[in-house]
Amino acid sequence: MKLHQLRALVAIHNAGSILEASKLMHITQPALSRSIKELEREVGFTLLQRSHKGMALTEEGKRVIRHANLVVESIRRLQIEAASIQDAALGAVSIGVTSLTAMLDGVDESILAFRRKYPRVKITITDLRPSQILQRLRDGSLDFAITSQQPLSRLSLDWEALGSIKGRVICHASNRQKFSQSLRTLQYAPWISLDELSDQASQFHQLFEANGLRVPQNTVECTSVMMALKLLKNTESLMTISELAVDQGFTYGIDCEFVAMAVQELIPDYPINLVCIDRHSLTAPAQELFHSLRGQVLKQTRPVGSEVVVHA
Repeated sequence: MKLHQLRALVAIHNAGSILEASKLMHITQPALSRSIKELEREVGFTLLQRSHKGMALTEEGKRVIRHANLVVESIRRLQIEAASIQDAALGAVSIGVTSLTAMLDGVDESILAFRRKYPRVKITITDLRPSQILQRLRDGSLDFAITSQQPLSRLSLDWEALGSIKGRVICHASNRQKFSQSLRTLQYAPWISLDELSDQASQFHQLFEANGLRVPQNTVECTSVMMALKLLKNTESLMTISELAVDQGFTYGIDCEFVAMAVQELIPDYPINLVCIDRHSLTAPAQELFHSLRGQVLKQTRPVGSEVVVHA
């Protein structure tokens, strides 16, 4: 199995056709087709098939592409690492954050300090929902991430718990249920979930599971925080969000329109985790920023028994 074969498979999958992939890779279509045929002979099954949209992965191909992506991305990182060894001022780092962890004090300061020290290192910061971050880590397109998700499944990733932030249930100030204190009675109200409803590790799922309640059926899935707040303003809906977002006024100056409800049941904390494939295999620039951000977040934490909490 050759690297150029895996690169060909990844390129065709991303481009959707052999023609477009050949343009991106600057090689001829016959050469690209030959690489795929050689790879299919080696694995013993068909990886690509023509469809009305172009070239599409077979079911077997969908299983192989995950590994191919990881190999190609690992080689790319190896090349960056080799370049950074020759010139420590060069490289690239890709970080994932959630809308919550992006608000943590010191994260921006660490990134700016790193930028000043290494002005030629390309830094990419991507704001995603927690489940999307895990997918991007697995396919190798993120070096590491500061996420706010319960690690129900380790998924062969390197997790480090850095702390937690209290959760809150909020609604608009005009909501007639704003004085309700029982999550059990609010179970039948309309809700908004910032994460996929199928994600059992999400804060929304954890809120009800921790209290032995069924997840509300009348729920809108909305992964955009701004859109969720607009929906909250114009409906009788409820939403769980971090205390940090409430304390910082959602950073949009509209905090006066929303209220935190005095729910008596347990509202789970938002866990703050630093996650990557393997911290020891990060490139030199990524390792330095990884440890800098880790230190900044840990400065905000203190032990409480066997747990840690983040002071917002």
